[in-house]
Amino acid sequence: MRAALERACALQLIVADQAGDGRYAFRHALTRDIVYAEFLAVRVKPLHRKIARMLERSLRTRGGVLEDLAYHSWAAGDAKRALRYNELAGDSAVALHAPAAAQAHYLRARSLIDVDSAPYSRLSEKLQALEDG
Repeated sequence: MRAALERACALQLIVADQAGDGRYAFRHALTRDIVYAEFLAVRVKPLHRKIARMLERSLRTRGGVLEDLAYHSWAAGDAKRALRYNELAGDSAVALHAPAAAQAHYLRARSLIDVDSAPYSRLSEKLQALEDG
């Protein structure tokens, strides 16, 4: 993985985070969109699953980034974890007075579950509270 990241940096597709914490970002949103469009879902989902698992271990040991874990669980197609981590990320965003981020997480979580389920109702209540608040 490290070699692939270094190669992508050399090609100026991604850049390493200036904080030196091992994180990378695409240089441009269009580059990200093209790269994702070229990968088949069968290749991308397993990568997101691996990233999510690594973030999950990090969360237990040193407090990883919840928003990243929520996204990668969702992108991996892991409905159970994506529901859990997106709801937690939404709750965290509410606590930080970031209603737009909370709404995005709650909507993503809610999109994964049956309309007649208790979690769907709970998330709908949280979304309604954001609208009312």
